[in-house]
Amino acid sequence: MNMNELALVQQRLNALLRRALTQVSRQKEMILFTFGEAENPQRSVSLRVQCFFRLMENGRILMASSDMYQPSEEMWKMWEQMGMEPDHIPEDFRPDAPGVNRMDEYLLTLNGDLEGLSVRGAMLGQNGDMTLIFASGATLQVMVDTAGGEECWRLMDESGEQEDLVVYGDGAENVRPDDPQ
Repeated sequence: MNMNELALVQQRLNALLRRALTQVSRQKEMILFTFGEAENPQRSVSLRVQCFFRLMENGRILMASSDMYQPSEEMWKMWEQMGMEPDHIPEDFRPDAPGVNRMDEYLLTLNGDLEGLSVRGAMLGQNGDMTLIFASGATLQVMVDTAGGEECWRLMDESGEQEDLVVYGDGAENVRPDDPQ
């Protein structure tokens, strides 16, 4: 990323400071972190991640991008009751189906307890990697995972007043929210 892109991305990341994480959801293979504004809860910013990420607290990974490809505990129990071999994932397992993967299981728990998850720091790496530090001490690390021009993560102002910030494997830019990417 060049210096102008780094400055643009850091400026937009700084807008997350003091915002509380209000919801985390999954749409197919993307994860969406939504941050509210303390003074105006109707105004939110969403971070859409399509690359590697991990949410950590006290040196422990609470949730990571690969969790969406692992079966939930309920799926393991169901397969066990059906007499399937332990640790065997059936060929017809579709991890992107709602509620069947470990990610969806973790999201239920996480959304039930978002206390202390307001952003206290936002750091950016030279290649577009970023780390958000929360008041609780938890961190969200997002790691660009491609050298090409594919979208890795995006910041979206849900009010529509600002353009989306899109970080690619080879740069970053503001784009109109209705532009197909």
